[in-house]
Amino acid sequence: MPSLPSEPERPALACGQAHVHDSDAVPAGTRVPLESPFQGPGTQVTVVLPEQRVRRVVLALPVETGEGHKYGHSLAVIGRLPAHLRDGTAFAAPTFSDSPWLVNHATRADCQQEDHLVRVVVPTVLAMLGGQTRPPVHLLGFSKGGFAALNLLTRHPDLFATASVWDASLLSGRPPHPQLVDVAGSAARLDEYDVRHNLRLHAGSLHGARRIALGGIGTLGADWTAGRQLLEELGIPHTAYRNAPADHRWDTAWLAPALQHLLALENELLPDASVREE
Repeated sequence: MPSLPSEPERPALACGQAHVHDSDAVPAGTRVPLESPFQGPGTQVTVVLPEQRVRRVVLALPVETGEGHKYGHSLAVIGRLPAHLRDGTAFAAPTFSDSPWLVNHATRADCQQEDHLVRVVVPTVLAMLGGQTRPPVHLLGFSKGGFAALNLLTRHPDLFATASVWDASLLSGRPPHPQLVDVAGSAARLDEYDVRHNLRLHAGSLHGARRIALGGIGTLGADWTAGRQLLEELGIPHTAYRNAPADHRWDTAWLAPALQHLLALENELLPDASVREE
């Protein structure tokens, strides 16, 4: 079972919590400002809690800096999904002060994105659930969010349960995106966050139950093909599907199957009915 960060890494909830509900079909949620040593000022996480007991947490990983919505609003789109795909799930959408590839910059203390997510965002979200049994934490994303989700699962297999990604970036041999180069800060740090390298390096921890759903297909078809081939080569159990065509943005056309596959992965990884039942 994935485990929590150690106790000293769990921050108290920020005192400036504010309820938020905008007109673009965003479900009612709680926006928690975060004072993080790993990011610039102004980051936050918005959490939408279910009416039922929380049985899982899903982190919707962003593709834009701050609260940018050029590629849609993750929580707004999630709010339009059928209720059975959302029941029992707390959805959390964090923000970052630089392009969110979820890497730690080689030198900048205020651009430690992986540390911010693992040591600030996740403990903050779990603290909002009170004293209930700690639920599994899943990763959901597309494009650079898919790249980040796969990296995070390989690097923190005891913290995150599964990664369900669609149109994930940099699973083929394309040069790294200039934004990724900037937030990594050095060639050595880029190598450290090469998602293909991390899948190879940590393949052993991903043997057993399936923990990855690799979906497509949008604009990054070569990445989907290369990712599927790599997972098969490494013997990493996974689900690979490409029958969810959609625009390269937050879209119910890919989010619905991505969540369906995430729930299937959870059922396989955590067969204990007490984890899932009301």
